Amino acid sequence: MKTTDRAALDEWYAVATAAELGQAPVVTRLLGQDIELCRDEAGAPVVREILDDGGRSRALPAQERYGCVWTTLGRPNKDIFDIAESHEADRRFVPCGWVRMRASGLRVVENFLDMAHFPFVHTDILGSEPHTEVPRYLSEIRRDVDEVWATNCTFFQPRIAATESSGDFVHLTYRVPSPFVVMLYRV
Repeated sequence: MKTTDRAALDEWYAVATAAELGQAPVVTRLLGQDIELCRDEAGAPVVREILDDGGRSRALPAQERYGCVWTTLGRPNKDIFDIAESHEADRRFVPCGWVRMRASGLRVVENFLDMAHFPFVHTDILGSEPHTEVPRYLSEIRRDVDEVWATNCTFFQPRIAATESSGDFVHLTYRVPSPFVVMLYRV
């Protein structure tokens, strides 16, 4: 069942990687609503809601950005957030696929932001006992871009890279540019 939450409907969502979308229709689900995606004859992405009777709605707004196709089920009051790094010439997009979860999007974001569970849930990967304390960090709402940021985050990780055999404190920045999107920078 499609959500009725206006705040959720009025956001932009990545629904496919641009490279995987062709003229053949692809069906997926966004906020409880089945949608169909394809490209038109000119190569532009087209997204439509699948109606209860099997018909298709008018085309929804769609954009390609950061190697993804984005759409909305509502009327966003702002554009897709900027990822400044994507404009750097030496950056590349590496699609890693999609993970489907039967969970509240807000809880998924909350879990991603929660460093305290690392030693207990991701033992010997992202954390380990006795290093269970989350050191103080800064959190702020950046009103100029309407985003939540957590900076100066540090946490002990037993293996900071696949090539390492010892642990150390990693330095992280979390960015929440929209309610269902979270970004992690390892600094």
